[in-house]
Amino acid sequence: MLHGSEYVPEDAVRDNLGFSGRYVSVANGRTDVFVAEGMLGTFVMSLHDTTAPTATLSAPAPVNGTAWTSFTVSYSDNLKVNLSSIDSADIQITGPNSLSQTATFVGANQLENSSTIVATYRINAPGGAWDALDSGTEALDADARAREVGKAIARCREAGLEGAGIYEVRAGTIGDYGEIGPLAMANSRGLFAYHVGTSAEFLISALEGTASGWAGYESHRASGVDGSALSARAVEKAVRSRDPKAWEPGRYTVVLEPAAVADLIQDMSWISFGALLVQEGRSFLAGKIGQRVMGENITLRDDPFHPLHQGSPFDAEGMPTIPTTIIDRGVAKGAVYDRQTAAKEGRESTGHGLPVPNTYGPLARHLVLEGGKGGVEDLVRRVDRGLLVTRVWYTNVVDPKSVTLTGMTRDGLFAIEKGNVTHSVRNFRFNQSVVQMLNQVEGMSSLECSGGVVCPGLLVRDFHMSSATEF
Repeated sequence: MLHGSEYVPEDAVRDNLGFSGRYVSVANGRTDVFVAEGMLGTFVMSLHDTTAPTATLSAPAPVNGTAWTSFTVSYSDNLKVNLSSIDSADIQITGPNSLSQTATFVGANQLENSSTIVATYRINAPGGAWDALDSGTEALDADARAREVGKAIARCREAGLEGAGIYEVRAGTIGDYGEIGPLAMANSRGLFAYHVGTSAEFLISALEGTASGWAGYESHRASGVDGSALSARAVEKAVRSRDPKAWEPGRYTVVLEPAAVADLIQDMSWISFGALLVQEGRSFLAGKIGQRVMGENITLRDDPFHPLHQGSPFDAEGMPTIPTTIIDRGVAKGAVYDRQTAAKEGRESTGHGLPVPNTYGPLARHLVLEGGKGGVEDLVRRVDRGLLVTRVWYTNVVDPKSVTLTGMTRDGLFAIEKGNVTHSVRNFRFNQSVVQMLNQVEGMSSLECSGGVVCPGLLVRDFHMSSATEF
């Protein structure tokens, strides 16, 4: 380091209290040694931050028919990112045909400076609308769907089972209350929002008396539907479900397949994640923002732009839906907002409003529970003694503040012994806090979309099976 006429080698710096080395004069070109090596005294040192900040882009494919699309940039710094420095002058978009457009800053996931800030930006579609509709799904006719259904029925018949299910493709917007069709919103103050998308759903149940098996596929693309493979999975579960053995009620290590996880997470969303619930003290998040409420391996967010979701980019109030982290590595980060609940706190809506009037307030509609790698079978291999749960039904709320739900297993409940699925087990009624469950997760599979939720299968300890059934 060179400061005035003083030079101290960089490798001589020891700590913030002082340094040792040779003190050399370079004045008038001289290099005389004035002081022997050793401690020279104490100094106040100003050390410069030499770690560069980072910015990570997440840009999903635009949805057909929309007039704009959103993307996020995650800004990180080893100290803190200055929130006030993020604005609509940050990002310039360039592309074919001389496209040049400045992205509009929509909002951020933090209200103050932070080591990581996720900013959402918006860009308008060149020519007024994007054209990313999955044309193969939109054009899929009844004959093509019938061929896949025929494969599924044939597989069930080969096994001596009955088959039931649905194969549906849709082009339009699946609204907040299940309505289907193109969605457009406009007003006299300049709002114009339009969305149309595609979806495909193939669900198959294989049945024989009280034995049953199930498999399903959900996506915005029908190209992944394989009626033979899905029915084979359902048939295999139904055959294995014959002659179930009775196990005693109790707390078990369980492997929950994604369909079971999705049902529990969806119920949790309805009674927990909306800002109105938090403001009125009805949610388990009330008074716990910033606190650890789940295991460190749990990150839960709402993101309509996730590749497995491709949901509507705006809500029933015409507000852009901002990807929102609800739980970050076990820590409660916040709720989702509509305009009314946002106004109560002097903040912007996150774009999660439902049609008014309603008694629910805002709703997280595109849930993503971050997962791991591998399949459900990899989780099974880690269990010494436990249960494999295909899915659940008849779920109802016991206690909203602890998110305690009751329900029943269905379509395949199996014993796991020494890392192998060994036999079927009679179905259980469960009585379980989902918050507690997400504090007891010991493993996760890769993500898939099921029941409108993007989630993994989970390996959970001490899951409460409260009573047994006769089937």
